[in-house]
Amino acid sequence: MSCVYAFGSNGRGQLGLAHDEDMDTPQRSAMGNGGIVEKIACGGNHSLVLMHDGKVMGCGDNRRGELNGEQALQQVRGWTPVEVAAPVVDIACGWDTSVIVDAAGHIWQRGSGSYGFKQLHIPLHPSDGRIAVYGCFQNFAVAQGTKVYGWGSNTKCQLQKQKCRSIAEPTLVCDTGSVSVDYVAMGKDFIVIVDKDGRIVHASGRLPMGFQLEQQQARRDLVVKCMWTSIHIWDRRLNTVESFGRGTHSQLFPQEGLGLPIVDITTGSEHGVLVTTNQEGKSRHYQVYCWGWGEHGNCGPQKGSRPGLQFAGQYSSKPLVFGGCATTWIVL
Repeated sequence: MSCVYAFGSNGRGQLGLAHDEDMDTPQRSAMGNGGIVEKIACGGNHSLVLMHDGKVMGCGDNRRGELNGEQALQQVRGWTPVEVAAPVVDIACGWDTSVIVDAAGHIWQRGSGSYGFKQLHIPLHPSDGRIAVYGCFQNFAVAQGTKVYGWGSNTKCQLQKQKCRSIAEPTLVCDTGSVSVDYVAMGKDFIVIVDKDGRIVHASGRLPMGFQLEQQQARRDLVVKCMWTSIHIWDRRLNTVESFGRGTHSQLFPQEGLGLPIVDITTGSEHGVLVTTNQEGKSRHYQVYCWGWGEHGNCGPQKGSRPGLQFAGQYSSKPLVFGGCATTWIVL
């Protein structure tokens, strides 16, 4: 059974707690079903959790139909099952939108004023391998094999070179043609594609200041995470994190480092979450740190912007970490 801890913005109940108050320390967010958490995805004011058995739980804002088909239900308080085609294999959220992939390879979207799931038609097939979905703000992307399709905002040419306000139907963004895509990392106005070798093979849109694709393409074994306005590259061989983009609220990774091995990294809208490890005698410990814009308490007790890594907890087993819109999630 997974134990979920959450802190940060909670104005619409998106932390799944029994109240709507922001929290600056990890709080147990009980789902009540005793399942194993596979993934947490967060929109602007709503949250989804994918369980190991393929079920989906949700909480938070429903004013635009993000979670529930009842238009009169403006907010989903506490974790509630989301009625979807089951089993589900992946989930993603935009600002006011939710997208799921079911085991049959169908992709469904709800929200943005639509109170029911709408099926999207994308030429991908379950027999060709895993279909994964990614979301950020007003954009979504799905990846399978060497292909990535995207839809949503295209005001910064993040999906295709010809600028337009939005792309309603999924369109081909990239075909690597060789090594399969591992994942897609997305900011508010840009998209980055990483292949199975940990290489950045595509980047488009209004890329953050200082990031040059041609300077990164020769590197391997990278983990790329994006905030709305910045790109963060964890080099697993060197145990370093390099940031590009806006740092007005300490979003850029602190360069003093910790001197401990990094084992995981993730990002939220404008903050990051880091997991390190150390050995003490026969015991191994894992530490969680946050950095960036913590205006809602999502980086620790002191609100607002402050530099440096902020300690968020130590654990005896490796936690999963997820970042949302000013929310931080730790899963044990």
